[in-house]
Amino acid sequence: MSDTGRHGRDRRSFVPSPRGTAGRAAPELRPEVRTLDPVELVWLGEARELLRGPGVDLTDIAWLGGHVDQLMTAWHHTMPSLRWDPLPTTTAVGLAVGDAVIARVPGLEWVYALDAPVSPYALAHPRTAMVVLPADAVAQLWRNGTPGRLPGLVDELAARSTEHTVEEHPRLSGAMRLLVRRR
Repeated sequence: MSDTGRHGRDRRSFVPSPRGTAGRAAPELRPEVRTLDPVELVWLGEARELLRGPGVDLTDIAWLGGHVDQLMTAWHHTMPSLRWDPLPTTTAVGLAVGDAVIARVPGLEWVYALDAPVSPYALAHPRTAMVVLPADAVAQLWRNGTPGRLPGLVDELAARSTEHTVEEHPRLSGAMRLLVRRR
């Protein structure tokens, strides 16, 4: 059985939304995303557990930034042949960063980005065309090896997640919204 359903295709793409598209990001502007399924939500929770410990508050970005700086510095000072795979760490930190961004931007939620370059777990808002990839941003930060950048990254991702807001026309009918969009 495939992961897209009993008949091997994703039926969600064929079901129109009963609410129309007013107030949502235009589909041609946003990369293709879908909501997370229950298994992916559990996986995200388990990935966050890599960072948890006694007295650890994953919402404390200052602590998280210091922790990442220690790990990143140790990784960069280790001989390349002895380095560990940073992907589990950057993914867990990226999820914590994404959670911090969600806490700052109302309406933002985790989605699955179908064409993401590294990690498919992304943040999207229904009223913007922007999709933010926090795990990829943390991985890039790790590769650069510059300490002290994680708190600024949270601010940057929060600002970027609200770019390209789609205007809402609440008094226009569905046909009029289509005409406005075609202009």
